[in-house]
Amino acid sequence: MWLINLSDPLELQDQVPPLGMAATASPLPPTTKVATSENSSSFYDYEYYLDQVAFMLCRKDEVMSFGRVFLPVFYSLIFVLGLGGNLLLLVVLLRYVPQRRMTEIYLLNLAISNLLFVVTLPFWGISVAWHWVFGSFLCKMVSTLYTINFYSGIFFISCMSLDKYLEIVCAWPHHRLRTRAKSLLLAASVWAVALAVSIPDMIFVRMHENPLGVWNCYADFGGHGTIWKLFLRFQQNLLGFLLPFLAMIFFYSRIGSVLVRLKPPGQGRALRITIALVVAFFVLWFPYNLTFFLHSLLDLQVFGDCRVSQHLDYALQVTESIAFLHCGFAPVLYTFSSRRFRQHLKVFLATVLRRHQAPHLAQAPLSSCSESSRLTTQEEITGMNDLGERQAEDIPNKGDVGKIQPERPDHGP
Repeated sequence: MWLINLSDPLELQDQVPPLGMAATASPLPPTTKVATSENSSSFYDYEYYLDQVAFMLCRKDEVMSFGRVFLPVFYSLIFVLGLGGNLLLLVVLLRYVPQRRMTEIYLLNLAISNLLFVVTLPFWGISVAWHWVFGSFLCKMVSTLYTINFYSGIFFISCMSLDKYLEIVCAWPHHRLRTRAKSLLLAASVWAVALAVSIPDMIFVRMHENPLGVWNCYADFGGHGTIWKLFLRFQQNLLGFLLPFLAMIFFYSRIGSVLVRLKPPGQGRALRITIALVVAFFVLWFPYNLTFFLHSLLDLQVFGDCRVSQHLDYALQVTESIAFLHCGFAPVLYTFSSRRFRQHLKVFLATVLRRHQAPHLAQAPLSSCSESSRLTTQEEITGMNDLGERQAEDIPNKGDVGKIQPERPDHGP
């Protein structure tokens, strides 16, 4: 996680993020001081820039003051939204969906990932406003937890787009990749990859005291700081945005083409949801990854001066906070795209509201929900349950696909 040493407007360490978490307060350019053992992983390699005194004297008092106020407030907002939305999603899935199918398994893992992610934000918020006061163990654990769930949340969103592609475009409700066992295996693989990506945090992240009595939590790669910084940034740009976004473009564009060609009932709503999923991912994540990439170019001396560096510092703080809103928005978008889940959510809310007023009224929705849970219909992003059957009729040469009978549809919008 990028953290600023807020106690000194001239002395900035490049605290390499636990994964690539952009600046909780973006690092400042170096000072005229030569790198010590504590800041050998500086955002700008001090020795590399010793001949650029003017740039190295760049002060960022205003950037740090802005970060001390903006980041803790925004992190608190994201924490509240993400905690509430994902807890609600988790409760509904665990209580009302006993027989979870593929998309619901991915939704469950996405909710867990988002919850673990937002739990780390109060630690970083306090660290920015003050300094790291939680000790060495939590420094390493919180950093690793952040990295794991940063990636796993994005990966599970990609898994959901793949699942809808197999269901709608391939028209194979019982495709060999859409079994419960395969979905659990894919979910386990996502967690394994996210864990592997967090290994640098497990190894290199530790507490550093600078100045005396002020502690910061960041990764120190020693004399290889610049190489590691560039590697982790480009890794984040690639795995955390570019590849998932290209996958979503491919899967949802194919889904959209099927909707336009077959013109099923509810086509307009289905297309709007499809576009919304892609646009939301792009709007939340592209500005942050672009700013992160520009910081890498600045580090490579492709362009930039002190003023550019200051602007990028502001941009990185703002775009990072916007990107983190995905923890609250993702559950809303991906759960309300399913008619079946909306039914479960209505049952849950009705049960909560009526429990104290008329307990007997709450039993009817529960019964309805139990019946809905036994239905074998596919979860629908399109709101149409006959879409797989109609698509299958267009591809009769795909083995036994045409023999698959459509599942019983849900009732109601």
